[in-house]
Amino acid sequence: MKSIRRRSLWVSVNVLTALPIGPGRRRLWQWSVLAIVSLAVAGLFAILLVLSRAPITSESVPWPEDFFQKGLVAHVALSFAVWFLAVFGAINTAMVPNDTRFSTASVGFLLDKMALFLAVAGTVSLLIPTFQDQGEPTLNNYIPVIINPIYYAGLALLAAGILVSVVRVLKNLSMISCTTVDEIPVVMSVGLIYVSAIVALVIAGLQMRDIPLSYDYNENLVWGAGHILQVMNIGLFLIAISLLFRQAFGHPLAPPRFFRWISGLLILIALTGLSLYSFFTTGSAENTRAFSALKFVLGVPVSMILIALAVGIWHQKQNFRITDPGGFSLAAAFGVFTTGALFGLFVDGADTRTPAHYHGVIGGINLVFVGLFYTWLLPLLGRAVTHGKLVAWQIGLYASGQWFFIVGMFAAGGMGASRKVMGAGIDVDTLSALAATGTRDLGGTLAIIGGVMFILIVLKALFRPAGTMS
Repeated sequence: MKSIRRRSLWVSVNVLTALPIGPGRRRLWQWSVLAIVSLAVAGLFAILLVLSRAPITSESVPWPEDFFQKGLVAHVALSFAVWFLAVFGAINTAMVPNDTRFSTASVGFLLDKMALFLAVAGTVSLLIPTFQDQGEPTLNNYIPVIINPIYYAGLALLAAGILVSVVRVLKNLSMISCTTVDEIPVVMSVGLIYVSAIVALVIAGLQMRDIPLSYDYNENLVWGAGHILQVMNIGLFLIAISLLFRQAFGHPLAPPRFFRWISGLLILIALTGLSLYSFFTTGSAENTRAFSALKFVLGVPVSMILIALAVGIWHQKQNFRITDPGGFSLAAAFGVFTTGALFGLFVDGADTRTPAHYHGVIGGINLVFVGLFYTWLLPLLGRAVTHGKLVAWQIGLYASGQWFFIVGMFAAGGMGASRKVMGAGIDVDTLSALAATGTRDLGGTLAIIGGVMFILIVLKALFRPAGTMS
């Protein structure tokens, strides 16, 4: 890592060596495109949702039946499930790229190709039911669903694609780059946790095989798996901040034993969740409460990670540059994630304090993924971005927007704003209610602008010739 002075701003120039031109780089590019395009299409669905409720276009355009709710399902699936899992696939491929150590006929090469094909096929399948005049949308927690065979097939294909990617990495752990050795135990744990989530999904499906498809069925189907996937997301968060910290400051975030301890804790929590199916039947009140209690246990490794990140950033404060996307995204992620995590202590599920909690946590993870693209994935593809000022504005807008959004949402929830309703959710007849909803809406606007900037910056980098600096 080195820095140069340009127009009175420090611009970090990442000297990470790009992957050799070949199957490894091509597959990493494809996973990266899937991740970014999923966000872009999710944004398009957000626009379509607004148009479907606008006074003129709602009547003049022949929208499919229940399009608003179906479009909302697709928006959430793309911007959360597909985005996170595609980044997971990109990390797996970057960790063990198909380079000269693999032949095109090797099992590793074929698994990588199969994983991407299944993930893309699954993503496309998730979109098709949105435009059909059949199928009931269910806005359940974690993974919203459209009751349509094509949608269920899409979920199965996407899940299978990531499972194949996990199998490939676990099979070839010895080939992980020496520059990412600290993350090896976390990569292993994240893969095993993902397998646990799939097993949880299968168990829930088998236990409810005689129950008709409905909102309650989908809610109970993904309830346990969704909680286990939360554990996996914390593992991905740790991988990302570790890679970012090393790229930004040239030092490891923590000693190797820290990563081993966290990995062990995450696996233990996931297996504990999986074991709950042995004691409580899927859909029972006991099952629901037991999985909900996991979030408090998850607070232990989360606290350890945040403390390590805070200490690391503090020790490197003299080397911090706002135009270094690695350091800036780490600091921003710490602020947003920590705020969201603290909000989780006050949620009860009935008002908007709950989405304020998970939007904060998701926003924090999104920020480290943003930094990961700028400082790790794009340089590995030979498409490094060096627009220091523009990238700094993008990260700043998204981070500040997310923070104001969740603070406003949390405040509105404290005043009784209901979840999953159109509009403010409360009567805006007091100054405090107006301030809460105004803060939320301002933050949402800033976050959208920052998100769009990120998509455009990365798409431009991905689709320009490799080996050039944008």
